[in-house]
Amino acid sequence: MKLKTIYSHLLILIVTGSLLYSCAAQQGTHPKVKDGKRYGVVQGTFRHRWWNYFERGLSFSEGGFIDDAISDLKTAIQQRYKDQRMARTYGLHFIDYFPHRELGIGYLLKGLLEDARTELELSLSQFPSAKAYYYLDRVREQLIRNLGNEVAPPKLSIDLKGNNIWTREDPVRISGVVEDANYVSGITIMGMPLFLESSRKRVEIEEQLNLSQGQHDVEIMAVNLMGKTVHHKVIIHVDRQGPLITIEDFKKTEDGHDLILVGSLYDQAGPAMLSINGEPVPLQEGAEVLFSHKVPNGIRTVELIAHDSLGNQTTAKVPLSQTMQARGSVMVAAAGLAAMDLVAAALFGAKDTVPPDINLKGWTESQTVFMENIYLEGEITDDTQITGIEINQKPVLRRKGKHIFFNHLAELNQGKNNIQITATDKAGNISEKNISVTMEVPKALQMEERMRTTIMPFEQKGSLSDASRSFQSNLTNALVNQNRFQIIERQKIDYVLQEQKLSQTDLIDKSTALRLGKLVASQSIITGSIIETQSGLEIIARMIDTETSELLASKDVFGEEKSLPALKSLSEGMAIKFHHEFPLIEGLVVQKKGKYIFTDIGDPRTKIARRLIVYREEPVKHPVTGKILGMDNTIIGRARVTQVMQDLSKAEVVDGDVNSMKPLDRVITE
Repeated sequence: MKLKTIYSHLLILIVTGSLLYSCAAQQGTHPKVKDGKRYGVVQGTFRHRWWNYFERGLSFSEGGFIDDAISDLKTAIQQRYKDQRMARTYGLHFIDYFPHRELGIGYLLKGLLEDARTELELSLSQFPSAKAYYYLDRVREQLIRNLGNEVAPPKLSIDLKGNNIWTREDPVRISGVVEDANYVSGITIMGMPLFLESSRKRVEIEEQLNLSQGQHDVEIMAVNLMGKTVHHKVIIHVDRQGPLITIEDFKKTEDGHDLILVGSLYDQAGPAMLSINGEPVPLQEGAEVLFSHKVPNGIRTVELIAHDSLGNQTTAKVPLSQTMQARGSVMVAAAGLAAMDLVAAALFGAKDTVPPDINLKGWTESQTVFMENIYLEGEITDDTQITGIEINQKPVLRRKGKHIFFNHLAELNQGKNNIQITATDKAGNISEKNISVTMEVPKALQMEERMRTTIMPFEQKGSLSDASRSFQSNLTNALVNQNRFQIIERQKIDYVLQEQKLSQTDLIDKSTALRLGKLVASQSIITGSIIETQSGLEIIARMIDTETSELLASKDVFGEEKSLPALKSLSEGMAIKFHHEFPLIEGLVVQKKGKYIFTDIGDPRTKIARRLIVYREEPVKHPVTGKILGMDNTIIGRARVTQVMQDLSKAEVVDGDVNSMKPLDRVITE
């Protein structure tokens, strides 16, 4: 009986010990309480698995119990070494697992900077995250401060010949290098920040600037982690117009047999070459140069070709009549009896009431083009003297003359553009010419053809503030402003939600969100998580293909501030990351094989599962003048990239007739 009692007591002790151990293991050896809240706890049962230790370590860290957090994170690393997003725990359960990153943050808080740097760099090598980049910069900054050395600004080198540049490039390319041992943390060009995922010791600049005609002050600024800045300013003169040709007069030679053409060229970049009827004419240097040239008797047409120093060209053809040559008339451009009558009237002293004559080469009163910029080639003639020319109320005349040839670049807005040209002569007569140019975007380049995406509610973790709840709408606005994707309207989403009897909370579920995406004809959805802790706000967004359920991209942002302006900045940063991940890239079909096409868009410009629009370009000609008005296109199908190689990609045609596709058809990322 005594032996039985002893066994019973031993069994009770064993069971009690097991329960106590289980409780201690679940809640930590010594669960911590701070301000009435328990830390070092996990959801569910603590089973001594890597995800239990990681979760408990995060809980300790949130309460400020860094030593306990470090201990649990080290144990988690022993069981599973690599940082990873969407790490599978058990079944279909996944977590974002970043023990090295969180351990690095813990070491930073303890002042162990070298250990912190090691862990954060290790985390970034395994799976980059915005939070790790953020805290690695904090560590680097503190290490630099601890050295106590004077910090110099970054070194900025731009690949331009001088600081006063003339160019006709479109777009204008800016390249260079920024270097700093103390890490380059930001670069701006003309006030616009360049995309930098993290600070680096060396950053190569390769940007394209859409600069209009005229002078531009381009300032490039770089800053390092310690706030030291360097500025480089360059003046870029964009000139895409040919020289202005002014014919001032035709004079007879002394023997009265030939004519001498007297005129001038003007171009801010400096005229470089002039030929008259194929014969080179020597020119002096300068923005405005005078010239004269003998025209032999019997020549019926004078053709002038002028180039500026950048290669822009203006051409002019002046018909000469036998009568004008015989009389030595100053009337040049207007041929025929009516023109000669005007000259006769002028000789007899009649008042000049005829305004200048305006002619545009290849343009009529109304036309549709498929270009952002057009060149207006024109000539204006008058039997006395042209004293003023304006294009859309902007003066363009440099020197008075009887015959003016111009080459003007007009920048168009989408839709209808009105262009007005006015000319005034010496007598005050004014003539006016108005043309209408409608600029249309070719079909494949229109916003309506870009990938449609829907912003779903983000899963909310932690103690969420009102500011955090506004992130979804901020991200929607930021993506709309990027003009990269078609964003499905919120009203359409609400209508489908009501029809399907779903709530916003239901959309946190991936399968439900994908189903809604299909119902609103969205090709992708953006969903994710908002994690707010005492240290800051981490937001992870995932773009998922609604047809294949494939993950197209995952992006994250992190910031310590939680104010509305800071949240808006985070949403804009997220939108920029998605835009950077999905650039608009054009290419060519190089081969067709079965249901697949091969394009010249290869690694790293595209990725598997990216969508392509296949289209064919056709030149658009003016029906009257025959002038090329740009390139329109016809969409002949769509494809999805299945394989990416160096300078080559293979894509499966998912829409359209693959048999109609052929090499040299064009593609653009959807």
